[in-house]
Amino acid sequence: MSCFADRKTDTVIWLPNINPFVLVAHALRTELKDEVDLFDISRFGTASTLFVAQNHRQHLLLSDQYRHLQIVIAEGTLLEGPVRLRFIISGMKRLKEQALALQRFHAFYRFGRFPNALYPVERRAPRWKMMLQAWDGRQAGASHREIAEVLYGHRTVAEDWSAGFLRTRVQRLLRGADRLVHGGYLDILQGGSGLS
Repeated sequence: MSCFADRKTDTVIWLPNINPFVLVAHALRTELKDEVDLFDISRFGTASTLFVAQNHRQHLLLSDQYRHLQIVIAEGTLLEGPVRLRFIISGMKRLKEQALALQRFHAFYRFGRFPNALYPVERRAPRWKMMLQAWDGRQAGASHREIAEVLYGHRTVAEDWSAGFLRTRVQRLLRGADRLVHGGYLDILQGGSGLS
């Protein structure tokens, strides 16, 4: 299983072995009174949501309504007052993503939001979006031509459909969409193209 969903909120919770941007931490009780060095979930109010999985592991979701960050609490609890978080970073394969996730957490902790600069634009996202729109259309029973009309506009399709390149484009989008929905999305999380 790569993730689980919270039925009450329709939130998907990723497992850290699948999504390299999920942080893993131990929540350590301490006698330290220096609040600057401690993490207190109550400080974030509605910007934080704590999910408890069936194995009793806590999954913290921090959100500024536009972006989010997930932290798995592998040991300890966030429910008994302020704790010191000890982040677990292991291996070199995901080091870049984990370092970026830590920067995002630090920014959220300081400012209560995730700065745009820490979320680089994914250049492939528009294509993925078109693939999923095409897939949704096919699932709803739309023809290739109807899908093309939604994606490229009625006028473009009326002028160019007979040339065949729009039909070919839609077919390629649907093949790519099939790969995405049948596991390619996991490849994207790992830094791949999602099309392998």
